[in-house]
Amino acid sequence: MLPALLLVGQTYFAASGIVYTLDDPYIHLTLARQIGQGHYGINPGELSAPSSSILWPFLLVPFIFTAAGEFAPLVINLAALLATLWWIGRWFETFVPASWATLATVVAAFCFNLYGLPLNGMEHSLQVMLVVVVALSLMQERLTWPFWLSVTLLPFIRYEGLAISLPTLLYLFLTARHRLAAMVSGAVVVCGIGGFSAFLYSNGLGLLPASVMQRDAVSFSDRFPDVGRILHNAEAQFYFVALAAFAAVLCMRQGRSLAALLLLVAPTAAQLMFGLYGDVSRYQIYFEIWVAIVFLSVYARTAPARGVPVNILLAVALVAGTTDAILVTLTSPLASRNIGDQQKQMAIIAGQYLDEPVAILDLGLVSFHSRRYVLDLAGLASIEALRLRDDPATEIWMPALMARRHVEHAIVDTRDTGQRPAGWIHVADLNLPLPCITPGSTDHVSFYSTSSDAAARLRAALVEYRKGSRERATMLVLADAQTQAGSIPPLRKDACDRSIFPLNINLLARMISSTRQGIRKAFAALR
Repeated sequence: MLPALLLVGQTYFAASGIVYTLDDPYIHLTLARQIGQGHYGINPGELSAPSSSILWPFLLVPFIFTAAGEFAPLVINLAALLATLWWIGRWFETFVPASWATLATVVAAFCFNLYGLPLNGMEHSLQVMLVVVVALSLMQERLTWPFWLSVTLLPFIRYEGLAISLPTLLYLFLTARHRLAAMVSGAVVVCGIGGFSAFLYSNGLGLLPASVMQRDAVSFSDRFPDVGRILHNAEAQFYFVALAAFAAVLCMRQGRSLAALLLLVAPTAAQLMFGLYGDVSRYQIYFEIWVAIVFLSVYARTAPARGVPVNILLAVALVAGTTDAILVTLTSPLASRNIGDQQKQMAIIAGQYLDEPVAILDLGLVSFHSRRYVLDLAGLASIEALRLRDDPATEIWMPALMARRHVEHAIVDTRDTGQRPAGWIHVADLNLPLPCITPGSTDHVSFYSTSSDAAARLRAALVEYRKGSRERATMLVLADAQTQAGSIPPLRKDACDRSIFPLNINLLARMISSTRQGIRKAFAALR
């Protein structure tokens, strides 16, 4: 637990406060605030399904109206991490002495980015905890109430949980072990997920949340199955796919073919077909943890498990297979700094200086801090925008949608949106002072207005914003050079640098970014 707290401290220092390593948790916080007021969506009076989790926003509701509501995701995630480490530590103690079990737990948590997950503010730490409880209970054949609660709740925390819960429950049903409990748990899962889909569909939002539809996992029948996604996932998770195959072979040699099919092959196939990889190493962690636990449990029953060289080789392979996750943990403070320097500044400008409706691509912090209507061009908070995203003519539908919603300002990266609408007036650019660490972020966003009057109001707001500090003046570049060259004092060379231990943060970012690229190229060559 100490490494996680140290990482939180470093993040606080790097970002000058607690800022999550993603913009997405602020979407859940905004949704939780609306749920607390009796509405499901981001903008009052406009239904939307932006959350990737059914249950997670509801867990935040009791805290959202308190002074510390913004930090509820971090507190819940740290509690989930503590429980996860306790379960894993106890499991390791069945193989090795307590001191070695503690060391193994710390190393495993580091390799699987368990220390970095709480800082992304999402539901993944809770998801991992439930997966660990299900896997260890099943492997140790201790199906008590934590197992049944976890296997039932898992799909409600994230849809990927279906890849674990349904095969596990089917396995228990077919092996005639706890058949009635498996049927009841399965019925709760199917009825609960189906009921939520019915709610969405009845309100014109489709069958799945917008965040799932947006990522094209199962959005349209003509893209299913997505061969490109399968190949990408297989390459990115080569080690764990191979580990799952190895464990399946061991299971079959032990006469447990049904376990091999439902506990290894089925989750692996589901992850390859529908799963995602990357984005601060959060999407695939549940699958990798599951495979690792099942593999080690099966492998421990074999003769090679007593061979030290083989075990060392597997440990080295584990570290190699989790290189991306390790680098994500190390770069968490920098990712938090990215969000603080980009999305948080967008929120400050939109909420405190402009105070008008805006159109954006990064929904979270802007919607959380804004008192005005926020038009989400990415489609999470607008089903209309989500359906229009398939139209390549962004220069046509974006201005039309903004006009219908009476929005005159846009904060976007036109490299993401496509061709810039001809009628938009470029007012300014916000540039990151660090290499871009957080996936989904770009190194700059641009400010646009749809009319000269709106551009004048936006420019005035940005001029006031730039007066706030020298750092703001450097990051925000106005399109009008004369306005830009005001009486703002020049920025000191080190004004954007905050040290992490003795290392300059810019230098550390470049080193880690270069290392990441080199490792990826090496693995690509080997594969």
